[in-house]
Amino acid sequence: MHLNLTERELRMVLDWRRRGAFFPDEDRVLRKLRHALDAGEPLDLSRLQVQIIHGWAEEQLGGPYGGGEMTNPEEAVLFRKIRDALGYND
Repeated sequence: MHLNLTERELRMVLDWRRRGAFFPDEDRVLRKLRHALDAGEPLDLSRLQVQIIHGWAEEQLGGPYGGGEMTNPEEAVLFRKIRDALGYND
């Protein structure tokens, strides 16, 4: 599954995991993010990997956003892209 993120959005997601990966699956996601950023290639992830990024987003942005409100428009756009990829915004 392709997650069409800008360079800035890729950096934002990487910044969420500055301290590094806790699980091997997270490490694979971080390597793919870095590769996409360095090579300028599209980000191709499995559904599980997008779900991992979704979990990072919820951690970073303060919890599940069923009814919450984000004040940073860049984060809101990024979160919407992640949720769209998972089919959560339908």
